[in-house]
Amino acid sequence: MTDKSLTDQPKKWDVVFRELQRAIIAGQLRPKERLVEDEIMARTDATRHAVRRAFDELERLGLAIRQPNKGVQVRDYSIAEIEELYEVRECLELAAAARFVRPAGDELVAALTDIASRHRDASRAQRYAEVFSLNNSFHEMLYRAAGNQTLADAIIHYTFATHPIRSRAFPNEELRELAISEHFEMIKAIEAGEAGKLADIIRTHIGRPKDFYLKATYIHGAL
Repeated sequence: MTDKSLTDQPKKWDVVFRELQRAIIAGQLRPKERLVEDEIMARTDATRHAVRRAFDELERLGLAIRQPNKGVQVRDYSIAEIEELYEVRECLELAAAARFVRPAGDELVAALTDIASRHRDASRAQRYAEVFSLNNSFHEMLYRAAGNQTLADAIIHYTFATHPIRSRAFPNEELRELAISEHFEMIKAIEAGEAGKLADIIRTHIGRPKDFYLKATYIHGAL
């Protein structure tokens, strides 16, 4: 083995994945934009295997999609697809909210507060990859605590399907602050056993990124 620095070695797939994830979330890679293996290999000094493994992870998270004869491209949606996805999400998430009719236990409240606090710190530091991960962790823990694991699995599935839509709002400071506030409001609602209040917060919380995406994509014409 040579004395070459590890930083001179081809990048591992997870490093390539994080770079592409950040670019998609920040809007540097736009919907329908192709992800070209050779270009990414040249830019990142990664192996073909690493780039393809990164593509697999982007596809798993719903950030990219493979198209016949077109390769891999950033995921995009029609207006009808967006409305249908969010109609399903609202139905599922409000069904979960309705199950919080009793005050949540101290352990769940503490765990959710910890995640919400770390999400807030990452958001204000503009560490979008952490925001993405912690936001998912917060909602998964919340919905699993509703007590219906099949329902929670369905929510997670449709949440993954809307990742590119949700993540486009991350660079917007006003929307990030609203999301932070709503996470803590959700915790207060379950702590008090206020299922109706929780449902109202969730409806607004999931709808705002959708509206942002639609206006930016189909009204203003650019993200």
